Amino acid sequence: MIIQLQHLAVHELVKHADSPEVNIHLSEQLTPTDDKASELVAKLHRTSIQKNDVLNGRLAAPEDALFPGYYELLRTDGFGAEAFLQFSKESTQALQLSLQGVTGAKGGYLVYAYYYPGEMGEVPAELGIFLVRDANGLLFQSAEDGTYELHPATYLDIDRMALACRIKHAPAGQQPEVEVIKHARTQKEISDYFLSWLAVEASVSNRDLTQQFLEAVASVPPPMDEETGEAVEAGVFREQVANFAMKSPGKTISIPAFEEKFYGEAQPLQQYFSDNQIEMQNEFRLDRQSVRDYHFHKFKGKGYYFGCKHAFLLSGEVSVEGNKVIIDNPDLAEQLLDVIRDMMP
Repeated sequence: MIIQLQHLAVHELVKHADSPEVNIHLSEQLTPTDDKASELVAKLHRTSIQKNDVLNGRLAAPEDALFPGYYELLRTDGFGAEAFLQFSKESTQALQLSLQGVTGAKGGYLVYAYYYPGEMGEVPAELGIFLVRDANGLLFQSAEDGTYELHPATYLDIDRMALACRIKHAPAGQQPEVEVIKHARTQKEISDYFLSWLAVEASVSNRDLTQQFLEAVASVPPPMDEETGEAVEAGVFREQVANFAMKSPGKTISIPAFEEKFYGEAQPLQQYFSDNQIEMQNEFRLDRQSVRDYHFHKFKGKGYYFGCKHAFLLSGEVSVEGNKVIIDNPDLAEQLLDVIRDMMP
């Protein structure tokens, strides 16, 4: 993945899990944006977009909380280097206040990165904030006798980031959308301090957003088939929706892109959300399990296990008559017959 790194700042939160006290070490300069820094941010970004359990929301108004206020000053400045360093220092101090007294939470390195997750000019810039910690491990080093010895090593545990957020670019006057990764699922108080610090409003999980999207798709008329001029069959459209979602770049669903692909200039989903007073983000990370459940159904009984695409239920290839399940599929029938023949004496 190409990362165009603009600014990088790193500060340290010093806190032990069994202590309510928090100290900070603030950097007085930005970290150089060399190849190593770009590689680090690329790994942090890649790890964050691979996480499936995220919350989506918007920053509160600048006058309502410290972090949005600091962010607004940074945005007004145009994300300059000096303003970025000042923003990172002031917001880290605000996090120190938010974290005071939270027993069980641990510190780490707070990495602030302002970057383009792709070619500059083709994608908007993002502000990523990642809390990462050191991990202890081992590595091999050559010994004088020609063998290899194990030596202790300390490294950044990027794959298991403690907490992270990505703040999306937004036009002036609009509060930006925020995607937050939460890892402390069993320790709600510990993870909630991060949301409180960011001052995220109307946070909703990507699972809920995905299900709202799929419910809207099911509620609006299917698109027209360009070849026949008739509405696309329900089962076919359902499969097209699942393919669109699972193949979307970064596993991020764009409602405008979906409408453009299937409906051209019409905007039936946005109209549906407006008519039903549903607040919906234009882009959100899909929940893979929700899409799988929408596309594929599993059934099981005593000694039986069966699964099929939802399209087969709609087309009648899988149906029910009385207490019998009928599968009208010649290829599958032939496979089952082969198995039965092999079992015959």
